[in-house]
Amino acid sequence: MNNLEIFKWLAIFSPIISGIIVGVVTHKLSNRSKRIEILYQNKIRAFNELHKILIDYRFELEPNIYNNPFLERSTDAKGAVETLSLLNNALVRNNIYLNEESRKSVMDLVTKINFFCNFQKQDFENINPYIDMAVEVKRVIDILYKDLNLK
Repeated sequence: MNNLEIFKWLAIFSPIISGIIVGVVTHKLSNRSKRIEILYQNKIRAFNELHKILIDYRFELEPNIYNNPFLERSTDAKGAVETLSLLNNALVRNNIYLNEESRKSVMDLVTKINFFCNFQKQDFENINPYIDMAVEVKRVIDILYKDLNLK
């Protein structure tokens, strides 16, 4: 085989080989992109569900934080026990979409709310644990938002 025949065969097979390579790479990147898009859609849904529960709980804490008689409990407000149940169920449903730090922070908050539910009002004579709980809720919301990687 001389050089002329080699170039002739290369001219025939090089577009075919490059087409196959481009097709395989495009297919792999396209599938990866679709998986990432589906993951982010579910992450956003999980964030919205957890965020709503946490914000409602924070609104529930505000009358106790500020000791303001004008801040009344809303009619659709949930107590700490119901919030604990909602948060636990949401965590179980969305566990797969959260990273390790987010999961740990939500689980720590669930533990603190559970601990908080075991006390009576008279146990809090000299301290206001509602402020600490509101700060913890804010911290968990910030961690969940950071998990979305939107910045």
